[in-house]
Amino acid sequence: MGKKGGKVDDEYVVKEKKGGKENRGKKGRNREIECSDYEDDVSSFISNISYQNNLERESLGEGSLTGESGIEDSDHTVEMQLEIALEAAALKNSVVRTKNLAILTDLFRSKILGECLQKRTAEITEVILKSLKNGKGSEKLKTAQLAVLFTLQAGEELDLEEFYQEVKPHLINSSGSERAGILQQLAALCFICTDSLDDRKEMLLLLRNLTGSEDKDLSVSAMGATSLILTVCSPTERRNTIEMILNSVIAQLKHSSVDVRIQAGETLAHLFEMGRDYNPDFDDSVDELQSVFDDLETLSRDSAKFRAKRDRKQQRASFREILGCVMDSEDVKETVKISAQETLPITSWSEKVQYSALKESLGVSTSLHLQQNVFVREILGLGPPPLRADPISKGDKIEMKKLNAACNKARQKNMLKQRDKRMVL
Repeated sequence: MGKKGGKVDDEYVVKEKKGGKENRGKKGRNREIECSDYEDDVSSFISNISYQNNLERESLGEGSLTGESGIEDSDHTVEMQLEIALEAAALKNSVVRTKNLAILTDLFRSKILGECLQKRTAEITEVILKSLKNGKGSEKLKTAQLAVLFTLQAGEELDLEEFYQEVKPHLINSSGSERAGILQQLAALCFICTDSLDDRKEMLLLLRNLTGSEDKDLSVSAMGATSLILTVCSPTERRNTIEMILNSVIAQLKHSSVDVRIQAGETLAHLFEMGRDYNPDFDDSVDELQSVFDDLETLSRDSAKFRAKRDRKQQRASFREILGCVMDSEDVKETVKISAQETLPITSWSEKVQYSALKESLGVSTSLHLQQNVFVREILGLGPPPLRADPISKGDKIEMKKLNAACNKARQKNMLKQRDKRMVL
């Protein structure tokens, strides 16, 4: 492995296995070659850093942390992880790049990078653009996921509009098995980065043609992405889009896949909510409205034995809520617990769609970002992060443990004395 900070090209050096005459004397047998596993070295190094940090935490009885409380990873350690992964993600080998893009994605999810990110904004942008240009399939999907997380971390420190215009050409014409996932990430970037009417119109037209696709994953992504972009559209944009896609979405309620049916139902509930906002008589403009209500009611009570039990249960639970919103105009009432002192109320389908999209990108670290990521909080209308009490220092924790141990010891001695007295009597 090359030295850190310089160019690393010697990982591709092909070494002939030692064997001397024994190997050279056998005709017709290919020489065995081996390539140095640079990606394994990088992954091992980063894993070793995380392992050492976990050991330190476990020694204090804290378990695994993600930077939310307790002893946090030092800025130096996080910066080292970021530097090594970025260096490896810029190499020529696609396998190496994909593996380290995954490492970067996990790092962007699990940490609030702050100043560490600001120093390397240009370098991260260059790595993302290079991987989108040269990558295919899973590498391009990983890069698209990283791009979304990068914008959520960088926020307004990055020129979001310019970044979107740079990555869009590499994602909008994607193809292959990863196309559904890539389009979903592109829609998230459109939602986060741009306020341009032309950009939204371009995406909505593309997604309209994919709604009802034979590829069920593509159809699910197209409906979900359309719903997300509509949350930031003007009433005129919403009206035009609803008129174009409403019948296609209704048709998907009879699809054979439970995922497509549920996504169609959720998209339909969102369309009805937005339609009633700009037109109180929206229901009268829907063709065969009673038939739509009947389909939703049937799905909310579906007990067909040819469907899997799990699918039936999931479908009934989803469509009971959807039916109430579409047929009875019921409001969404959900509450997301952010911390002991703060919650996020969700009162509309637009808010629910936005939260679900952010949760899909942030994964298990959603709570961390809701508490500390200023840009994510701004998107959801939470305002600046609340002031938090200073965390207990390492020395204070040790003193508390010593005090508790002394109290337990004294309590046990007293209990033994009392037990001895009872035995004597």
